Amino acid sequence: MSLRRAVLCSRNRHKARELERLLPGWEIEPLDRGDYPPETGATYVDNARSKARFGREHAAGWLLAEDSGLEVETLGGRPGVESARYAPEGAPAIAKLLAELGGDENRAARYVSELVALAPDGSEHRGTGTLPGRIAHEPRGSEGFGYDPVFVPEGEERTVAELGDDWKERNSHRARAARALLAALGGALLLAACGGSSPPSVERTFARFLAGPDGATWAARFPHQPGSRPCTTRDPLVKKVVAATCSTALSLEKKSVLATFTVSWAHGSRVRAWLVFLRNDGRIASISREGSQ
Repeated sequence: MSLRRAVLCSRNRHKARELERLLPGWEIEPLDRGDYPPETGATYVDNARSKARFGREHAAGWLLAEDSGLEVETLGGRPGVESARYAPEGAPAIAKLLAELGGDENRAARYVSELVALAPDGSEHRGTGTLPGRIAHEPRGSEGFGYDPVFVPEGEERTVAELGDDWKERNSHRARAARALLAALGGALLLAACGGSSPPSVERTFARFLAGPDGATWAARFPHQPGSRPCTTRDPLVKKVVAATCSTALSLEKKSVLATFTVSWAHGSRVRAWLVFLRNDGRIASISREGSQ
């Protein structure tokens, strides 16, 4: 059973299914309308926000909207927010891009995705994802869509279309945006399940925890503010900087342990989540951990 339902402000059923896989526990249905406003925003966020607000006029509950594009360094960041209108999707767009680049040896590029979620109460939550790489000299591979046959991710020799949909589901710019959105939503969703606000007993318990030595130890695990953007870390396994997502959340327990402090991060292929059960004096009662190195 899905934990949460949302309307995706797009007619693209492929994107709705992809986001369902990237947002576990969500059931997502596209808003199939022919009168979406033109995407005239100066940024991806502008366009995603415009689509989400349009969706609010026609649907209730949670609204999701996404805008994404390809930015090529030597083309001054084009096609960027115009990626979907640069040329007809697929072979025509790829042919135009390769013609513009010609024999230029600077092939640096990146994919960018911005996800915007509007909660039923009107609050806005965002997730940003980027995938750096370079443009190949010719298309290769049969999976994916858009510019995937000519986009080679950083650290890879194959295009996204060659790496395949399984790789893309874990590593794409949209996957990274989805993880960032989940991090941003984590606290809001847990608190909503507790009645819409953080109970004073939980706030006091957590404040005592942060003020003590255990709180300082946990804070040291996060070299940057959880949920911050850009969110990166140096992964010692691959010896390079990788995209990361971190989140924290609080929830109320009904028994003697008064609060659960949830901490999670994803650093490349390394994923961990902790549930820290706190006593009302801020001391740790127990810890459980899930995830991989």
